[in-house]
Amino acid sequence: MKSLQIIGKGNYRIIESELASPLEDQITVLIHIVSTCPRWDMNMMSGKDMFDASKEPEYPLPLGFPGHEMAGTVAEVGSKVTAFKVGDRVAALEHLVDPGAYAQYLNYREHELIKLPDEVSWKQAVSFELLKCVLIGLLQFGDMRGKSMLVSGLGPAGILALQAAKLMGADRVTAIDINRERIEFVNSLGIGDAKHAEELGGERFDLGYDCVGAAASIQNVLERIDHHLVIFGVLKGEVRYADHLWFKGIRLESYRYRRFETEDQALLLDLVVNKGLNTECLQTHHVPLSEYGKTISLLQSQQAIKVYAYPQTDM
Repeated sequence: MKSLQIIGKGNYRIIESELASPLEDQITVLIHIVSTCPRWDMNMMSGKDMFDASKEPEYPLPLGFPGHEMAGTVAEVGSKVTAFKVGDRVAALEHLVDPGAYAQYLNYREHELIKLPDEVSWKQAVSFELLKCVLIGLLQFGDMRGKSMLVSGLGPAGILALQAAKLMGADRVTAIDINRERIEFVNSLGIGDAKHAEELGGERFDLGYDCVGAAASIQNVLERIDHHLVIFGVLKGEVRYADHLWFKGIRLESYRYRRFETEDQALLLDLVVNKGLNTECLQTHHVPLSEYGKTISLLQSQQAIKVYAYPQTDM
């Protein structure tokens, strides 16, 4: 099979390798579509560690890494697999590091996949791993019904959070960014209210969901909410929790990753299938994996929200 491998800063190749047979508890997936996770892709190709930009990744990276958002068809199952069968349509729920999903096939375990209904398309499903992560963070707020929320950042996570929070019961949801083209694009989709960060005026919100991670973004949200802020983006810099926030009882909380259980999967599918959460809008550009350098350029210039490829034909 073929896989993409990043071999150094700005360098990659497509290589042939043997597909490992699935272990007794594994599922082999023939991958139909993959999508970028922009920050991971840009960091790995620019020589920066995902969580500490002062460090460089250890090259060459594992085969297929950092690809982790994918959808495909079950091609083979191990003897102890009970939840999936050959021919099932599935999407990834977990971020596998070694090897990754920029490949034609990959082996998974049962909890790392979600079975797709027939009405969910490949482009809708390919970024379910990201939607899963966004929902885990939103569920940290508890009951959002009747509350207002400010979402910071209109990258892929923010676009999903803007929609999901409203569909999960929030009364008023507004997303902010500083990229006016991105704001215009989101508003043109009719999926929610997007504004420039400077256009909020005196608006206040009950809840805040930061999808940027930069300290300045978090600080801005903190000063505009009255109850609870969850930081979804990877934190960069120091956030000041001042005494006036303490006196108001504002809760500042980091994202807490956990296993995505059966009831969580049901929520995800209900939001997409029955409530109209638009996941396909994230997939703005198609570029073959053999032209991965172009993919990185589109992400760095913010022309693309996500870039997708078809591993069976795009190598």
